[in-house]
Amino acid sequence: MKTDLECIPCIIRQCINTLNLTKCSESIKRKTINELLNDLEKIDYDLPPAYNSDIAYIISRKLTGVKDPYYKLKEESNKAALEIYPRLKEIVANSPDRLYAGIKIAVEGNIIDLGISKDGSSLLNFEKIIDDIKNMPFAADDYSKFRKSLGEAKNILYISDNAGELVFDRVFIKELIKQHKNVVLSVKSGPIINDATRKDAEEVGLDSLVKVVETGSDRIGVNFNCTSDEFLKEFRKADLIISKGQGNFETLDDVDANIFFILKAKCEKIARELGINYLDVAIVKRDPRWGSKKV
Repeated sequence: MKTDLECIPCIIRQCINTLNLTKCSESIKRKTINELLNDLEKIDYDLPPAYNSDIAYIISRKLTGVKDPYYKLKEESNKAALEIYPRLKEIVANSPDRLYAGIKIAVEGNIIDLGISKDGSSLLNFEKIIDDIKNMPFAADDYSKFRKSLGEAKNILYISDNAGELVFDRVFIKELIKQHKNVVLSVKSGPIINDATRKDAEEVGLDSLVKVVETGSDRIGVNFNCTSDEFLKEFRKADLIISKGQGNFETLDDVDANIFFILKAKCEKIARELGINYLDVAIVKRDPRWGSKKV
């Protein structure tokens, strides 16, 4: 996916959200934004938005000295999500199609995205989340294709998105394991926004369920210019890849692999790419027309 002009205000907003969390001085904030604006003049619009968004976090980290400004909010998200984990399991247990219910839970967990929220708030209305899980439709629904692909797959790579969201993923992953699938979970190798790291996987108990591998970088999405050998091995080995969230979609949509994207469209550009409306949810099989990049 290529970067559009409309992505630029979003990148700036992400940087401001992050700066506010660092509690740095106004002079540092202004210096950071000025440097960001200077670098944005030179970006490559043929690159995915995620790649260009990385610039904001690299500059913020450099000038504020704060490596992980979302640390506390990630811990709060994990804790809050774990509190309703038993209720999420009940939804699956009482569903006529446990796998479909697991997917709906996984996609609803994708709302936890502090990086693009207006105030970086970690307050989550879990009552609304549970209602959504029970009642929301998928605007784009390739579930039948997913079931067919799952039936033919042995090895699954589950590319995670956010901390907190991992608890919702855990419910879905347990259903995949019950289908006798070998599931490997990927997480970031370092902090970037509120993306999940190995520490988050351990905090929510996923390391005891599946093998956890790191992408090899602290970049948004999957950047194959800096992936670990272990991640690349699992990516190539996988018969089926489950990709959570927008950043992963932005960086994997043109990759030649059997990928299913599970996400909520949190911006108009992503919605247009998927042919759905803003804030709709979707499970979509990667379309070969989007590209055929080999990895």
